[in-house]
Amino acid sequence: MISVADICFYCLGAMLLILAGLTVLSKNLFRSVLAFLGVILCTAVLFISLRAEMVALAQLMVYVGGILIFVLYAVFLTSELGGKMPDPGQRRTFIAVTASMFSLAVLLGLAWQFYGPLGAEQVIEPNIASLKSLGFRLLNPGPDGFLIPFELISVLLLAAMVGAIAIAKQSAKSGAKS
Repeated sequence: MISVADICFYCLGAMLLILAGLTVLSKNLFRSVLAFLGVILCTAVLFISLRAEMVALAQLMVYVGGILIFVLYAVFLTSELGGKMPDPGQRRTFIAVTASMFSLAVLLGLAWQFYGPLGAEQVIEPNIASLKSLGFRLLNPGPDGFLIPFELISVLLLAAMVGAIAIAKQSAKSGAKS
């Protein structure tokens, strides 16, 4: 028997797929970014419905707080808002559709292998994406923890930021000399 929660989950998934399609297929950059915002929000709601609140929070903080704002600035600063993107052509469209169908087939095959046929008995595992569980694993320096990889990623991002500033300063100096 299908419950109301299942219907809401599938409706949200369908909305997510529609917004993802609009993100990719929209010829207006601003509308594409707005559809991408919808994709991020729908994904966060899906994570919340799966009781993975921490993942939803990280999704919102990282993608909306960082990447989406960066993309909006890039769109505002580098292009015309009402401008249309060029037509990709039939060859690129065919390659994109073929790659998408291949990826969908691989994902469906993996889902079939992992979950089995629909209606099969599922074993419910403990929630490893809860706030308490992720908080414990984030601060645990042991083999099951994320403390050391988290700190290494922080150092890597800091090095990338310093490198980007150094490159920008060099290009600004060379641009001023010529």
